[in-house]
Amino acid sequence: MNKVFPEGENGRIAAGPKALPGGEGDVPHSLPRFLVAHCGDPASWIYSDQKCDGTNNCGDCSDELSPVTVCPLCGPGWWPCPSTVFKYCGCIPRRLCRDHVQHCSDWSDEYACPGP
Repeated sequence: MNKVFPEGENGRIAAGPKALPGGEGDVPHSLPRFLVAHCGDPASWIYSDQKCDGTNNCGDCSDELSPVTVCPLCGPGWWPCPSTVFKYCGCIPRRLCRDHVQHCSDWSDEYACPGP
């Protein structure tokens, strides 16, 4: 398997887990350890600055919700809720609140969130 760099918006490379040839999940030896974080799936890794950024970069939310990452619950621009959007884990951006679209499984983004 080759490295996986998912496509983002407009065909740009998006943040996401990287898997290495053979599926071992070994980080390239050319990268310093502090630049890499392992995902819940041992065959995947992300860059350290993608941890705790509110986005599901690992695909299993281990970069946001894992007890190992110790992320703060939600930043000031975020609303805590059980998200229905795969891209987010335990918080959604407040800009998605009160937009007449359900982003939280409990609908709190539409009825309780104060908005942006």
